[in-house]
Amino acid sequence: MISIPKIKFTIPAIIAVSILSIALISYSPMDVSAELDKFSIPEISGTIAVSDELQNYSDYASISLSDAMQVAENSVTDGKAMWGKLDVVQEFLVYKVGVLTSDNIFHMVVVDAGDASPLYVSEGVSKDNWKQYKHSDSESHKKWKDHYADLTPEERELKKQQWSEVKDAFFALSIDERAKMIMHFMSMKAQWDSLSDEEIEDKKLEMKSMMEELLPLSVEEKTQKLREYLNSI
Repeated sequence: MISIPKIKFTIPAIIAVSILSIALISYSPMDVSAELDKFSIPEISGTIAVSDELQNYSDYASISLSDAMQVAENSVTDGKAMWGKLDVVQEFLVYKVGVLTSDNIFHMVVVDAGDASPLYVSEGVSKDNWKQYKHSDSESHKKWKDHYADLTPEERELKKQQWSEVKDAFFALSIDERAKMIMHFMSMKAQWDSLSDEEIEDKKLEMKSMMEELLPLSVEEKTQKLREYLNSI
């Protein structure tokens, strides 16, 4: 779909990916991206008609991802855009944007890639319902749970708070900064296609271990670290 140059994995890059893939209150972008495709979208009428067989249609969009994310945020009360992608729906070019509210309700917003009009806003899905559906019986969930198995209840609560602050740090970034991070994540995620399921799970565990350095920092310090990384790519 969107053509992005291949990027070599580095430690800072892995940290950046882990921020997106782990920290957003169990709404990982991999799951969000997949979940965006599961919403039943009613009939829409967009301004850019394209064939869904077209492999690279990014040049046809008249607005950027950050533009679409802004429209999506404006369409959901107290919402923050956390993920987005260019896609074809009913042969119209649109952006699908995931928006999370302050009380952890997820909405999918479809934005016209031509005139930036919101074409559809889904009903909200709660974080708890999503977690139960997506993660409760998964091997990945069990591995993450085992990662903190030796902690006391108090220590686990502290980790939970620290991860919540990473989400806050990500949402403290501007729309343009978040869009840049998402695009960079997409370019790196594409490289995971060559890895086995076991290698991917091992990589996730490696990322989480590396994130431990970031967790003790304040929200402001976490946000600054993200900005420093964004300025380096």
